[in-house]
Amino acid sequence: MNRLPFLGLLFALLCLVACRQMNEAHLLHLAEKQVNMNVDSVYALLVQIERPSQLSDEERLLYGWLNAYVHYKRHNSMAEDSLILPASDYYVFRNDTAKNLFSYQLKAWYWYWLKEHERCIAAIDSGVALAKALQDTGRMADMLIDKAYWYVYVWKDYEKAIETFRTAIALDARAGSFFSMGIAMGLNKNDSASYYMERSIELAVEAEDTSKIVHYLRNYAQMQAYSFDEPSGAIATIRRMEQYVIDPVQLRMGDLVKVEVFLKEGLLDSAEYYLNKERKRGEGRNRFLTEENMVAVYRALIDYTRHRTFDVLDVARYNDSVANALTALQSTVRRKDESKETLSQANLILTVERKQAQLNLLLALLVLVLAGGGVSFYIRNRRNRLIEAEERAETLTRLLEDVTRNQSKGEDGQFFRKILLQQLGMIRLVAKQPTSQNQELLRRISGITSHELPVESLLVWEDLYPIIDRIYDNFYTKMDSCFGDVLIDKEKQLCCLLCADFSTKEISVVTQQSIPTIYQRKTNIRKKLGMGEKEGIVEFIGSI
Repeated sequence: MNRLPFLGLLFALLCLVACRQMNEAHLLHLAEKQVNMNVDSVYALLVQIERPSQLSDEERLLYGWLNAYVHYKRHNSMAEDSLILPASDYYVFRNDTAKNLFSYQLKAWYWYWLKEHERCIAAIDSGVALAKALQDTGRMADMLIDKAYWYVYVWKDYEKAIETFRTAIALDARAGSFFSMGIAMGLNKNDSASYYMERSIELAVEAEDTSKIVHYLRNYAQMQAYSFDEPSGAIATIRRMEQYVIDPVQLRMGDLVKVEVFLKEGLLDSAEYYLNKERKRGEGRNRFLTEENMVAVYRALIDYTRHRTFDVLDVARYNDSVANALTALQSTVRRKDESKETLSQANLILTVERKQAQLNLLLALLVLVLAGGGVSFYIRNRRNRLIEAEERAETLTRLLEDVTRNQSKGEDGQFFRKILLQQLGMIRLVAKQPTSQNQELLRRISGITSHELPVESLLVWEDLYPIIDRIYDNFYTKMDSCFGDVLIDKEKQLCCLLCADFSTKEISVVTQQSIPTIYQRKTNIRKKLGMGEKEGIVEFIGSI
């Protein structure tokens, strides 16, 4: 009964852990259902999973895959998403085609963030091959666009970029693909760039995507001004862009394009007008490094053309401030990484200590339960032994009382009992002091019932057998002559006691044998004598 509270507490702890794990697994599978629907919902569900390490191996791989997916969609660094590698292998094994195919794209971006160029290309090429085999043109186009993007903006290999974009456009004609194709061709001085830029603008207009229209027109104007020396075309493109501008800040780069065009045509007043206009629009706004340097260059050109002098000290200081800010940012990032590593190690230590504490608690509960059970078992056995000892003492006392009370009657059965008790040394003690206060008698009874005094050393059965023969019509002699070779001594003694009308409990006391042992001996005697299970042993032997 004392173990129930501890077992209940242990069960409650196990249920609590199981519920937490089930809840986090449920969040994980809800996030999985949001893939390709809402990346913010996926992220919101993932951040609620407090202990990813407690997930199963399969769930932990899914957790890593979903994190990589979120970082990819948000254009965040994937340098820490190493779980995408075993997750990809797992989904190949599971034959999960959708996740396996997307995994190639995620792996490629993972290697990209680690600056592993060859592995990045190998992963994306494997994904393209699988998408082609599965006839998934949409995913194939996505991967080719990613590959071409790296060629244009990272590795500056414009020929390969153009070739890759051409394949992607043949699969899926998207506005973004035409735009990037135009940029790659423009950087490669390819005259076909204008076609792809115009086509991207047309598709953006059809989709009524104003932000893309402005972005495409502005870049097209810059290309016309910088790469192809088409000043009139650049001005016309900027004016087209101005029709779609919502925020005046978007006009700043257009103003700079006009400044360059007018500078090249020698129209310094017009160039300075738009330069001042750009400055005014940029007041109180964040400025890009390229934009700031372009303004400084244009100002220096105007000043030098007019006054044969220029001052670039301000922009030099600005560049230095940007460099210093970047250095400080890198230092901050490194410090955060160090703090993160320190916290991670501390968290690992706390996790280990917490698990050790949980293990110690479970061990303590186990020891407590076992100790409680052991004590309970010991007390119960002790109590049972005391009860049995009291019962044996009562039985022995009753035997002694029967003998002393019926001593004057001279009954044969009582005579045998008297001789047996006399051998046990009890008759002599009663004769000395026949009262319940006879301490020596009580000690003798206690010694016999507790097995401290072995009765085998007290009882002389060679003297008791003749008494059995004399009182019970040669019972022992008949038994020994017929079954002496079959029965062992203790079985013969048991038969004699049964003949003397001793009860099972009385036999247990005077022979210091347990009641189950006596019943087993009776069964053995019946088998040896070929008797039935319920047939009386004394009657069977007496009938011979």
